[in-house]
Amino acid sequence: MSPSIDELQPALPPRGLRLLESVVITLAFPVIGWAINPDDPLLLGSGLTWLLAIAPLLVGMRYGFALGFSSALVSVMLMGLEGWWYHGDLLNEPSQRLPVAIALILVGMIAGEMADTWRRRLQQMAVIHHAQSTRLEEFVRHYQLLRVSHDQLAERLAANPFTLRDALKALEEKYQSLAPGGNLLKQHGGELLNFLALHARVQQAVLIPVDHRGQLQPSSASWFGGEVTFPWHDPMLAACLEQRRMICLKSAMDQGINIDNAPLLAVVPLIDVEQHIYAVVAITAMPFIDFHRGHLHLLAVLGAQLGDMLQQTQHTRQGEDTDPRAVVAQWVRHARDHQLTSLLITIDFSAKLSDDQVANAIDSIVSQQRGLDRSWVSPQDDRSQRLYVLLPLTQQGAFAIYAERLQETLAAQPGLGEDCQHITISYKVLDGRVSAKKLLSTKILPEVHHAHA
Repeated sequence: MSPSIDELQPALPPRGLRLLESVVITLAFPVIGWAINPDDPLLLGSGLTWLLAIAPLLVGMRYGFALGFSSALVSVMLMGLEGWWYHGDLLNEPSQRLPVAIALILVGMIAGEMADTWRRRLQQMAVIHHAQSTRLEEFVRHYQLLRVSHDQLAERLAANPFTLRDALKALEEKYQSLAPGGNLLKQHGGELLNFLALHARVQQAVLIPVDHRGQLQPSSASWFGGEVTFPWHDPMLAACLEQRRMICLKSAMDQGINIDNAPLLAVVPLIDVEQHIYAVVAITAMPFIDFHRGHLHLLAVLGAQLGDMLQQTQHTRQGEDTDPRAVVAQWVRHARDHQLTSLLITIDFSAKLSDDQVANAIDSIVSQQRGLDRSWVSPQDDRSQRLYVLLPLTQQGAFAIYAERLQETLAAQPGLGEDCQHITISYKVLDGRVSAKKLLSTKILPEVHHAHA
């Protein structure tokens, strides 16, 4: 398996070790010179003035501008000490030593600045990689769900107008409408397990919530098909939590996991795209004819979809997790530190529009969001509504395309018609120069551009 970009990121040693290594490298070469020629330890009289430049060059390339520049200054100080020790004058032969001192400082500064520049570019690529990986993961999950739903429709549900995707959508809407407070999985875990059992033809299983430390909570477990004696420390459960993917009997045997007298057929994690596990479903009985690769793949896809649903539900019920200012501040920081531009779209709905028109328009806009996009509604003082849509990793030129697509969508929305003229679309660029507080203020900044739907 090829390494991921996260594994290739340069990991700097602790600060104390960096300082120690910089000092050792800086002093090591003068010591070597003293061993070669005690009368001229810096080899300044031998034409080998590059000996002092090696330390600032190495330190600057390894640890950046600050330590490279510091190493160069220490080397210049060593030149002065060498002149005082052997000649009794710190500025002995300034016509020879001054150019060398300037060269040392330039070497340390240039090498360090180049190292810092490339390190910043690597960090920038890491942020882009993480964002693109999240989008790809969500796309793959939706694709697999659509493929499985289509196969079921062709095989078993030809006469049924409702597909697996429709059932998941209805379940998601139901969970997002739940009142805040309480333990979601403890109160409604049984319903999730029944849904999984119904659509994956599971005969007996248990849903076990996982706390924030990644530990199982057997006291809040929900059963389907009857409760049985269950080993809570089964190796397959531990492997599922460690590897963060579905574990079945075949994969457990391939990995050498001890499954002697194991009661489990498969362990399915309810995991979101951020790799956070909310619960695991341990399956103890299912039809033998369904225990094949395609059906196990369906279980994994359903577990991922239910994990994403729990993530969205949790964010809906916990306002602090979806603080708009915190979300915008994160991408402002990425723009400032890594030069990754994003757009904050502002869609203003005039008070002349009815509540139904605004609600339908907002639902239509939100349904077109990508995986990383975020949106929230902010009521205004004049009884109008404002919808914010954050588009991460989006250049300024994409606003015209986005606004044109929204205009077409809203124009085709039933009940709007000519009332589209009361909807204004504008944007602000997240380039790191303006704080999240100012970006979310009601005052429109001068560089904002508008488009009317």
